[in-house]
Amino acid sequence: MENGFAATHEYDFLKEEDAEKHFADLNISLLSGRHIDNRSYMLFSILQKYEDQWRNYFCNLYKLSLVHNIFDGEVFYYLDFFSSGKAKFADSSRHKALTEMQTITALTLLDMYYQKYFETQKIITWADLRRQIEETDHKENYQRILFDNIRPSYSEAEWQSAEKKFKDAITSFDKLGWVVKQSAQGEELVFEIRPSIHRIAGLYEAELADFNNFSLQLKATALL
Repeated sequence: MENGFAATHEYDFLKEEDAEKHFADLNISLLSGRHIDNRSYMLFSILQKYEDQWRNYFCNLYKLSLVHNIFDGEVFYYLDFFSSGKAKFADSSRHKALTEMQTITALTLLDMYYQKYFETQKIITWADLRRQIEETDHKENYQRILFDNIRPSYSEAEWQSAEKKFKDAITSFDKLGWVVKQSAQGEELVFEIRPSIHRIAGLYEAELADFNNFSLQLKATALL
């Protein structure tokens, strides 16, 4: 009886006005893969306020773990599988969860986050991305994936095509909570990288250790 009574009241927090009001948005956001930090202030506040209750809710109903993570001094939440942090993304299935272009974009943004580590806001423009492709130590890896081959220069049409690929990836990352877009459609790309991008470091640890080989594999298997 005692256990039955406890189970009956386990989700009473959902009757609280703030939790009830934002339940649908929070539930859908997390289940769709979104990482929630203080930029989504209301959802973040409700997660913090009822963190243990939400953790039980997702564990019992969805068999998912509500992860409380901290990077660069900022807290963010997301859902993960209990068996492994890489469960959905492991091996071949991981590259189905993120497209090849999304994968290389995420790894690029992780690198750029560290480059701007001491800046309060990690604001990135298309000009920054272009410099990353043209000038950094990994430029040949980026060029190999984005263009047909490695050359000293590329046409403006080729750069426009590359920018569109990045824009599409950034739009998807905005939905995941890894970035916050600051440019509208049709404008030059501007966005902020959020600390939650650090999750990529764990998911792609081996690839980051041998980025050259990884870029070759992506080029061999991908139609970007």
